[in-house]
Amino acid sequence: MTPDVNVLVAAYRPDHPHHLPARAWLDNAVLQAANGRESLMLMGTVVTGLLRICSHPKIFRETDPLQDLTDFVDSLLSCPSVQFQPQGATWANLRQVCLTQQTNGNLVTDAWIAATVMQSGETLCTFDRDFARLLPSDQLLLLKP
Repeated sequence: MTPDVNVLVAAYRPDHPHHLPARAWLDNAVLQAANGRESLMLMGTVVTGLLRICSHPKIFRETDPLQDLTDFVDSLLSCPSVQFQPQGATWANLRQVCLTQQTNGNLVTDAWIAATVMQSGETLCTFDRDFARLLPSDQLLLLKP
């Protein structure tokens, strides 16, 4: 499994409206990874999004210090079977998703995440319904807010 940016942000910030379902999913995913039942992969672009969004004063009135954010990521990565994937989709995979789905604008980053998920064989956990058109259903877990 791999979380999307919206799931990590919601799981991290207790003031986020989707905090409870996101945190419950993340805690369970870490437990499943620690027990060897599932993998948990953090994509570099998702971690970058977490840092960007939670430290952005135009998104949150009270931003999170980068030290707190990096400590959060470090705590996840210190758990057994939680891995960091700094690289993502190959150009061929990203190209295929973009052309097949005719992505543009903000959906290009989603296409990159989808192509990386397909390439890795993981399942994406997200609140973002746009991924329903980008990923096969067996590689997508849509959380309900």
